Amino acid sequence: MTALTTTASFPEPKETSEKEVIQALEGQIAAWNAGDLEAAMAFYWNSPDILWINKTGLEKGYQEVLDMFRQDFTDSSHMGQYSYEPLHIEQITPEVVFFVIRWKILLRGKRLMGGVSSQLWKKPAGRWVITCEHAS
Repeated sequence: MTALTTTASFPEPKETSEKEVIQALEGQIAAWNAGDLEAAMAFYWNSPDILWINKTGLEKGYQEVLDMFRQDFTDSSHMGQYSYEPLHIEQITPEVVFFVIRWKILLRGKRLMGGVSSQLWKKPAGRWVITCEHAS
């Protein structure tokens, strides 16, 4: 299970869309922690227009993002356990939510990676997916 730590600075989500996005992120993290990269990737927008941004630059396109993850996490033994802390959530429209989290991945009890991620979630086909993510 994720380490969802609601702090005093993070109010309880008010909007249904915000609650649904939190549930979607929880589903993605459950798939990740089960070692199922394909299921975790299902929470990203399967479109050539998806954006992934990090310190090394930008990837555009679902296949490119998937290939990047496959290169970094060659199998489930390299995926580790993902946890997060919500920092900010904001419903922009009923079908667009901006979500900022602090995240970390532990592998064999040691921090593999972590940082802050800002995610733009949209509901293009009736299902919440990440359409843009900046992880640092």
